[in-house]
Amino acid sequence: MNPFEMVLGIVFFGCITKVIISIFGRSKPTRNDREIDERLRRVEALEERVRVLEKIVTDRRYDLRREFDELERTR
Repeated sequence: MNPFEMVLGIVFFGCITKVIISIFGRSKPTRNDREIDERLRRVEALEERVRVLEKIVTDRRYDLRREFDELERTR
């Protein structure tokens, strides 16, 4: 085997190795789409709950009720 054939063999082996790694490297276990969709639905539901709570807390009537409750407690 002459040096040119050896270099050619090493380059060929490196290319084949890179192709094999790229093919099998993609098969890593990933989260499935259902799990991601479920988590997105849960986040959206939590965001909606936070919006409702913000409306309740910033509502003027909420402040008024809280003040009435505090007045009743002090009696």
